[in-house]
Amino acid sequence: MRNLSITESTPRRWKESIVAKATEWLLWLSNPRGGRILHFWIITALMALCTFFYYVEQTPLVSIPPFNHSFFTGIHDVQRILFFVPITYAAVIFRVRGSLLTSFFFLCVVLPRALLFSPYPNPLARALTFVIVAVLFSLLLAMQVNRLETERKARDELSIAYRKLAESYDQLRENQEQLAQAEKLSALGQMAAAIAHELNNPLSGVLLYVQLLNKKITGDKEVAKYLSKMEAELVRSTRLIRNLLDFARRSPSMLSDIELNEVVEQAFDLVAHLIELQHIEVVKELAPSLPRVVGDFDQLRQVCANLVLNAVQAMPEGGRLTLRTSTTGDGRLKLEVQDTGCGISPENMGKLFTPFFTTKGRGKGVGLGLAVSYGIIQRHGGRIDVRSRVGEGTTFTVYLPLRQEKHEEG
Repeated sequence: MRNLSITESTPRRWKESIVAKATEWLLWLSNPRGGRILHFWIITALMALCTFFYYVEQTPLVSIPPFNHSFFTGIHDVQRILFFVPITYAAVIFRVRGSLLTSFFFLCVVLPRALLFSPYPNPLARALTFVIVAVLFSLLLAMQVNRLETERKARDELSIAYRKLAESYDQLRENQEQLAQAEKLSALGQMAAAIAHELNNPLSGVLLYVQLLNKKITGDKEVAKYLSKMEAELVRSTRLIRNLLDFARRSPSMLSDIELNEVVEQAFDLVAHLIELQHIEVVKELAPSLPRVVGDFDQLRQVCANLVLNAVQAMPEGGRLTLRTSTTGDGRLKLEVQDTGCGISPENMGKLFTPFFTTKGRGKGVGLGLAVSYGIIQRHGGRIDVRSRVGEGTTFTVYLPLRQEKHEEG
């Protein structure tokens, strides 16, 4: 049964393919851009040629070969059928108007011969039969071509509508994700601010006393070792609190005219020693004479440093780090931080800017660097994009608007 269905469907598909090709050709032929003036003169020439064949028997040329052939002297029905060629042509190109005009011309051609020269009985009925058939056939053809064109336009409009709907759906989903992210950032920011303020002062005091004890105790190496570990953990804790404070956005932004290349250079200097230790090749493609941007220098430097540090940590065995600045055609500055590291798996791409999400080992990160960077760039009216492929590397792209009102945010 399956083979039978395949056998039966093959001719149907072949037939549908032929119909589709014929439809496409008809619509292309009837396209106004195809040159309707040329089509008009071709139809006129064909009508004139058919008229000549139809009346050559009534002229002196009938005694001269090849016009003395029976085709020109006796087969009147075939001569009338020849008129269907230009009539069909006109119906396809000029639709109903072309069908009616060429059919009327056909009537004007056949009537004189039927009334004046035809030796057959009832010549007028015979001629009118051909004219009526030509009118009906050409009108049906013209309406069919109109229907095909209407269906094609409807399909095109439907396709455009579907595409716009898909784009709107995607945009609604890139917006829902941003809204969810913003809500998370707001809630965690409030929590982070409360925790940070409660812990910052006592931890700073404990760290100070540990450092003092470490300086005073010089004889007992074991105690000094314990104090050093305590100091390291306290430093890490205070660094975490500083990140939480940045994440909570408690410190106001100090906006000024800054140069993006200078931000990149200073951020690079902060992690230059790590880059040297890991034998990473650095490529700087910083566009000269970039327009200045209004922003907070320290915060943008922090963003750049976070991105560079992430790139360095993604290349523990070495690789190539590319820092690139440029302008876009829509009035923005663009910063790209590209590495040839391990890349990011597809399932983690949507979680990159989620607070406290990290793929790093214990003690190497708490997952706030990208979340903080995301918030900073948002407050500057920009955005961060990321492209990555596992095993090939990652590119973070920061877009910043060139013009922005100077104001302080609390």
